[in-house]
Amino acid sequence: MNETFSNNLINNTIYHLLNFEKHGSFQAAAREAAINNNFQLVVLSEDFNPVFTVETRQKTTVEEAVRRGIAGGVGSGPMTMINVEGVLTYWGPVMINGVKYFLLLVDNEDSYSKEEITRLAEIIELAMGMWKYSPVRDVTAEFLKAMRRGNRSLAYTLKGEGDYDDDEIVAVFAAGGLDKEEAFKAMSQYEMNTGFRVLKIAEGNEVYGAVLSKSTEPSTVETLQCVFCETLEAAGAEEVFYVNGIDSIEAATDAYQMINEAWPFMQYIFPHKKSFTKFELALAGNCINISLKGGVIKKYYMDLLTPFRKTGDSKGRQLLETLEIFVLDAGMKTSVTAKLMSLHSNTIQYRLKRIRDILGIDIMETTVIPGLIVALALERIEKIVKAL
Repeated sequence: MNETFSNNLINNTIYHLLNFEKHGSFQAAAREAAINNNFQLVVLSEDFNPVFTVETRQKTTVEEAVRRGIAGGVGSGPMTMINVEGVLTYWGPVMINGVKYFLLLVDNEDSYSKEEITRLAEIIELAMGMWKYSPVRDVTAEFLKAMRRGNRSLAYTLKGEGDYDDDEIVAVFAAGGLDKEEAFKAMSQYEMNTGFRVLKIAEGNEVYGAVLSKSTEPSTVETLQCVFCETLEAAGAEEVFYVNGIDSIEAATDAYQMINEAWPFMQYIFPHKKSFTKFELALAGNCINISLKGGVIKKYYMDLLTPFRKTGDSKGRQLLETLEIFVLDAGMKTSVTAKLMSLHSNTIQYRLKRIRDILGIDIMETTVIPGLIVALALERIEKIVKAL
């Protein structure tokens, strides 16, 4: 009985998929095959963005199915079954014109075995080749690329195609040193935990994208910023850049420009940090501009640290290093500074007293801190420039 049913599924699918006289495209043939055999199919890019969808029932959304599929590790092997809120979904890789995609199949009535679905997937992939089917562009990926590259006009066009609203984009991000599968799993789990939506794309060992939410509560967005950065750090990210407060395509492209320009310098300015917000990025961007332009403004800042730069004075360099870590890395906390430098807190407190005496100021004064931060960040940038 099962074999007969299986043959009916395969034979009926083949009949509709390869009916070249009736249908003008693979998409039209696939829709009729799915309707007549009570299954659904979605073709997804390698970044898991839908590029072709045939829905014949809506017990759950494609977005939710993709989220659960990624979290279940569907990108790592052959046909995989994932239960999405009572709906059985089957996932497997397919090659189209030499490019890897994913095929998501849904058994509407739980009528077919995994073997039958596997055979169905093979037939669909074969039909794609016979129809010379080429998926349309990945709108989500192109949208993110346009924003990352500062192409606002293209981003606006693709925003309409992807049905994204400006006010839903609350942040953009970029992360380096990531394994794609682990990163996508982590972000899918983040989506399920928070209710936010993450548009993402992987290029090499970088992953970047945008965070979308219908919530406009600043406190909610700020809180989930920390969660997002911690999520990617836990997934193995070497660096995470996260800029919130986004409310338009212009703001998103500006944020990406800030990330692109500051990225090469961030680990030199903040060697003990992995995650960077718009505040660290803005500081880095400002210091990079001052360093490149040179002139009197740069001299003003660099002169603030002159007392520590005596030729051959190792104690001066030691105190300057302590001040850098205290201000830029430790959040002005003695205990954190001691931990980062593997020293006793009393030693750090003594050094800070010496620093205050040398500079003749209270380094904790609110009017002093802004200039001191810029001067110390410039000091670190200058070390890089000299090393090059």
